Amino acid sequence: MQCRLQPVATAMQLAANAGIRYVFAVLAILVAVVLQQTLDAHFSPLPPYIMFYPAVIIVAAIANSGPGLFTTLLSSVYAGYFILPPHGSFRIEHTGDIIGMLIFAVTGVMVSVLAGGFHRKRAREKKLSEQSLRRSEDHFRILGEGVKGYAIYMLDRDGTVVSWTAVAEQLKGWPEHEVLGKNFSLFFTAEAVDSGRPRQILEIARAEGSFHEEIERVRKDGSHFWAAITLTALRGEGAQPQGYAVLARDISERKQAERDIAASRSQLLSIVNSALDAIVAVDSAQRIVLFNPAAETMFGYSASDIIGQPIERLIPHRFHGVHAGHLRNFAAEGVASRNMEDLGTLSGRRSNGDEFPLEASISQGETEGGQLFTAILRDITQRRRAEAHQSLLLGELAHRVKNTLAVVQSIAAQTHRFSRPEDFYITFCGRLEALGNANDLLTSSEWEGATLADIITFSFAPYSVQGMVERWTTEGPRIWLAPNEAVTLSLVFHEMITNAVKFGALSDANGKIGINWKLTSEDAIPAVTIHWREYNGPAVNPPTRRGFGSKLLERAITHEFNGDMKNDFHSAGFECMVRLPLSAKVRVQT
Repeated sequence: MQCRLQPVATAMQLAANAGIRYVFAVLAILVAVVLQQTLDAHFSPLPPYIMFYPAVIIVAAIANSGPGLFTTLLSSVYAGYFILPPHGSFRIEHTGDIIGMLIFAVTGVMVSVLAGGFHRKRAREKKLSEQSLRRSEDHFRILGEGVKGYAIYMLDRDGTVVSWTAVAEQLKGWPEHEVLGKNFSLFFTAEAVDSGRPRQILEIARAEGSFHEEIERVRKDGSHFWAAITLTALRGEGAQPQGYAVLARDISERKQAERDIAASRSQLLSIVNSALDAIVAVDSAQRIVLFNPAAETMFGYSASDIIGQPIERLIPHRFHGVHAGHLRNFAAEGVASRNMEDLGTLSGRRSNGDEFPLEASISQGETEGGQLFTAILRDITQRRRAEAHQSLLLGELAHRVKNTLAVVQSIAAQTHRFSRPEDFYITFCGRLEALGNANDLLTSSEWEGATLADIITFSFAPYSVQGMVERWTTEGPRIWLAPNEAVTLSLVFHEMITNAVKFGALSDANGKIGINWKLTSEDAIPAVTIHWREYNGPAVNPPTRRGFGSKLLERAITHEFNGDMKNDFHSAGFECMVRLPLSAKVRVQT
């Protein structure tokens, strides 16, 4: 039904337009008549057609040839009846008036014909232009709908949407009938609209010819997405653009991928920066491209100072050529990674020139910038020192074991010699226990030595019973003894404590022992003097014979310490004064 009514509507529209044109012709004639009469009233009679010539020309130029001929005809009728004598009649008396009417009529016809030709030409051009425009619009629509993932639409010079494609609808969510005639600010966020961003974009495109940006835009449902927008000014014959072509593409996935890559890089950078080992990467030209904080600490360079410098800056001069050869061979082998311990001892060079041992592993890979070599380095200076110290300890331990075995043999022999058979086992085990306590004490200090207070405490340890108040006291400055001296003094105190348990203050429930020591100087020789005093115990009698213990005390103090020892067997309790000269093996500990 709509198709049948379309020609009727078109005909009615054409008829209405024609009626308007003829009404315009009548109005032009009336205006010419009024002007003619007005001028005739104020001036001498004018030529009869002076006002009708302009009317015909104007009507023909504006309303086409038909209204122009109609104006010529009515003007001739009016002039022949009202202007040419005799008035009020169509009978013309003068030949000149007839000729003037003919000239006017011919002129009007010619003007109308020429105007008709001009209008027909314009109509053809307009029709061709409209056809071309429709074809362009069809091509544009086909292009816009055929380019997958790209929304193409047109704006007029003010930013109003004048064309819309299906892809644009898919991208932005607005159907064509809701977008056409609306300003393209509809696609911006509220903040962008408030800041005048749409107007700024048009001004930039108008001034520079085009505008491109990647920005967050809004769909009809209110959701946001990232879009790459290109807006191009379309210029006609004038300098000002007639409109704008907009190309939009959804780049949300790319933006998300970029964010994921940035997050991954940030995580990798965090791992590299927090690594305890130095991480150094070099390119194929062996120039440093990565230098983490651990590497800064290890080598003493800041990353800003060392990046871009040759790797040789971190290697002792004598190894430069060797390192370059190793790196070339590693690249030629094509393996992904390798531990470099098989190359022997590796050395690094700090910024101050100091060399240090290190261990390293190296890996290689291809990047966009070319081949990349990454080394993970660890300073093993402390490890080497620990290994050397451990080796020293092992040697010292072997030496101590031999010495200890010799001491055990000596103790066994002397104990067997001076003890009764039934007492041998107990006496021998006690002395071995004292020797073991001394070794435990030295082991805890890695055989560096022991203090006098610790030696005394360890010697009394077997006689400490939980819950009982100790019956001995110690007091004195910190005196350090070397390992051999510490073992010897431990045996000395063991013998003295054993005697106190058997015969002295610790042989009953009331006896006590006080041990104190102080620094003294006799004959300008600095020494530490140890005072052993037993009291509140049983009466003491001098020994009737000298056993192994007595000989051990004498030999240890006199021969090994180059000191002296004085014993007093008072009836109130045993007292002993021991003087040990200070030396490198017996010294005050600060």
